[in-house]
Amino acid sequence: MADDSRCIRLRGVRVHNLKGIDLDLPLNRLVVLTGVSGSGKSSLAFDTLYAEGQRRYIETFSAYTRQFLEKLDKPEADRIDGIPPAIAVAQRSGGRRSSRSTVGTVTEVHDYLGLLFARTGQVICPVCGKGVEPANPATVARTIDALPEKTRYQIAFPMEIRPDSDRGALAGILREDGFARVRVDGQVVSLEAGEFPMPSDGSIDVIVDRLVRGSDSPERRLDSIETAFAKGLGRCRILTDADAISFYQGWRCGHCGIDYLEPDPRLFRYNSPLGACPTCEGFGRVIDLDMDRIVPDSSKTLRGGAIVPWTTPTYRGQLADLLDVATDLGIPTDVPFKRLTDAQRQTIVEGDPNHDFPGLRGFFRWLEKKSYKMHVRVFLSRWRGYSPCPSCGGARLRPESLAVRVDGRNIAEVSALKISDVTPFLAGLTESDQNPVVQRVVRQIRARLDYLERIGLGYLTLDRQARTLSGGESQRVALTTALGSGLVNTLYVLDEPSIGLHPQDSDRLIAILRSLRDAGNSVVVVEHDQAIIRAADLLVDIGPGAGEAGGQLLYNGPPDGIVGTPQSATADFLSGRRRILIPDRRRPRDRGHLKLTGARGHNLKGIDVTFPLGVLCVVTGVSGSGKSTLVEETLYPALRRRLGNEALQAAPHATLSGTSDLNEAVLVDQLPIGRSGRSNPVTYLKAFDEIRKTFAATHDAKLRNYGAGQFSFNVEGGRCNSCEGNGFLAIDMQFLPDVMMRCPECRGTRYRPETLEITYRGRNIAEVLELTAREAFAFFRHRPKVQARLRPLLDVGLDYLRLGQPASTLSGGEAQRLKLASYLATSPSAMTRSANRPKTLFVLDEPTTGLHPADTLKLLDALNSLLDLGQSLIVIEHSPDVMACADWIIDLGPGAGDDGGRIVAEGTPEEVARMDTATGRVLANWLGTKI
Repeated sequence: MADDSRCIRLRGVRVHNLKGIDLDLPLNRLVVLTGVSGSGKSSLAFDTLYAEGQRRYIETFSAYTRQFLEKLDKPEADRIDGIPPAIAVAQRSGGRRSSRSTVGTVTEVHDYLGLLFARTGQVICPVCGKGVEPANPATVARTIDALPEKTRYQIAFPMEIRPDSDRGALAGILREDGFARVRVDGQVVSLEAGEFPMPSDGSIDVIVDRLVRGSDSPERRLDSIETAFAKGLGRCRILTDADAISFYQGWRCGHCGIDYLEPDPRLFRYNSPLGACPTCEGFGRVIDLDMDRIVPDSSKTLRGGAIVPWTTPTYRGQLADLLDVATDLGIPTDVPFKRLTDAQRQTIVEGDPNHDFPGLRGFFRWLEKKSYKMHVRVFLSRWRGYSPCPSCGGARLRPESLAVRVDGRNIAEVSALKISDVTPFLAGLTESDQNPVVQRVVRQIRARLDYLERIGLGYLTLDRQARTLSGGESQRVALTTALGSGLVNTLYVLDEPSIGLHPQDSDRLIAILRSLRDAGNSVVVVEHDQAIIRAADLLVDIGPGAGEAGGQLLYNGPPDGIVGTPQSATADFLSGRRRILIPDRRRPRDRGHLKLTGARGHNLKGIDVTFPLGVLCVVTGVSGSGKSTLVEETLYPALRRRLGNEALQAAPHATLSGTSDLNEAVLVDQLPIGRSGRSNPVTYLKAFDEIRKTFAATHDAKLRNYGAGQFSFNVEGGRCNSCEGNGFLAIDMQFLPDVMMRCPECRGTRYRPETLEITYRGRNIAEVLELTAREAFAFFRHRPKVQARLRPLLDVGLDYLRLGQPASTLSGGEAQRLKLASYLATSPSAMTRSANRPKTLFVLDEPTTGLHPADTLKLLDALNSLLDLGQSLIVIEHSPDVMACADWIIDLGPGAGDDGGRIVAEGTPEEVARMDTATGRVLANWLGTKI
């Protein structure tokens, strides 16, 4: 531990809603920031500490370099002293990662593996299985030394002969160069005879010297080899009675004549044009016809419309053409498509030129010629999907890259290993090869793999696509990227690293955070998990409320001392004064159920799962046990396809039944609702339409003939013409970062002065957009339609959001709750339960992300309101509070990766708490039940 006098001193911090707080944070400590959602924790951690630490570090670079780095605004504060360079590990951001991004590339392990293969790998010809390396006189001499004693051999070089060549003149030239013999089709021919026979394979061997192994002179042999390489354009051959061995000074197989590339680190990167497979361009898969989309119901016949694209009015003629030639092609048209033979289905896909039938592939090739039309591109996208690349088989790399092997494996085979299996592979390399390059590279790789294993991700493979990771897995992989660098005297700012972690794994995460601190770093963590809060060296509580009601420093000290802090919601829950109440009874499971059989995507073991409807069904289990695969990648897309909503690609499974009880399926994930500054909560909830109508209905607006469009900043008319409704102007600073300047015309309000002259209850439209959801709800107390749209924001705990806050500034958890609010934002008359209401299944992925226990209580109330309306909920969750309030729990496990993918427990929380599983033990402690 460092001396407490060394600390970060913050004075008068006023970033966002922070109320000019003063705070001293000692260096080399584990500091946890807590408080209700929207209280100002992220403003202090990321917009102040990280932004200032990173900004000061970047300012040490040249102006030219700074233009390529992330631009961070200077925090609004009186003074910040003693802050070290900072690294931030935020929650998984908005958009999904590229398909090229894998666990190996995100953690930089793949880059180091590429360096290892480039420096120590051996090129193995996949055709003959023999090593390939550039030859030189020394390697040829070693091959000759390996021949048996007294073996007669000849040193020669190859020469290609064209059929129209003047072989007599060529023989004369060779004689002038001192060569007396050539070998043609295995026979030695003297050049003294003049013209030599035409070789059958178009190549002859010009003999440089004839020697006998054991009695040859090393100097003469070496001189002859050098002559052969010089005259043979880098090629040399050793001829014996039994064999002919070829040598090349380039990367060419001496037995097969296949050329290879010299190993280079770029050759092993599928993000590089040098290493990427030329067919799939490094993606590992190609776009091809998706027969599951083209023939969604294989029980239909061809005549009955099994091929859906050919049932549309525009292309119905294609089906008529098939029916006309079906008899000649031997394809029955009145039997189910699934009973057709493979050959018959192949003919339908590939066509038959003898009968002038182009098939499905020819049909889509014809459509591609019209892809400049938007509707054709949309039509094409409906029937296509991804399939493994036929060239690389999904390895992403070109054949020359895959020919390089280390210890018998190519880089794709190493990347396909589980992380826990890569470590033994590397250990074997360091034991067998003491090369300093190998030792240093392996040390870097093992440092990162060690972190991945320590945080429970040893079951992942390095080639796993980053976009397929669950939220918790993605967060911990990002954590590894930062922690694996081995930096010291650095400020690490982490945003809820416990996201996606099962409660049993909290101790493992705490150990990593402490090791990071003990290495000489300062660690600041925004967190709500009680175990991590209690493990902190210093606890900082911000509050007491959200938005304008927050931003105050409530507590700064050891975790145990917060219990008596007034106004602190954190203190209430840590002390047990407040807690989320467990329901007295569970909802009956009498509303039907979904039954999914044979689910075997990723690590699922062909399981059969029954999901009850009309209840709060929670799917839980340790991270990596298969929850996201089961619910998001299998059940949801299969249900959407079955309901006819969308033709999504579902993970492998057998059947899905029980869908007749549902009309709709909705996935409420954490992807952003928008990336531009024009998208905000009030527009997403459609409340802005009602607000603009309210302003248009005022007396002044009617006098000026202003409609609702006059109050929109997205269309011309009422918006500022200078900034086009953005509120700011981007000033190009050449080599310096762009400067975002408040628009001088509208002063950031986005509107023309004429528009701002219209007020409702004393506020203009720009001032209304600056209100929080709770303030706006009270302000529009006489406008029930506006309140109906805003109420769900209060119900899901987002009452602190400003109406005009850009959607790009929302966290993943806030975006998810905003989506949930949009489904709750219906008219009062629709909030009553009705038999005619569409029956919807809502699927939520860890909705408690970023939530304080006080906000989790509001979220549960919102979920219960959906259930009271007759809807169904399936929630992926690790929070003990949500698990304890569930009506039914499906627990996957027992471990992660190959050790998971099974159902280890099912039942009510009380029933699961009596089972000896990871979740059962957590629930037993939470509910006070003994196993």
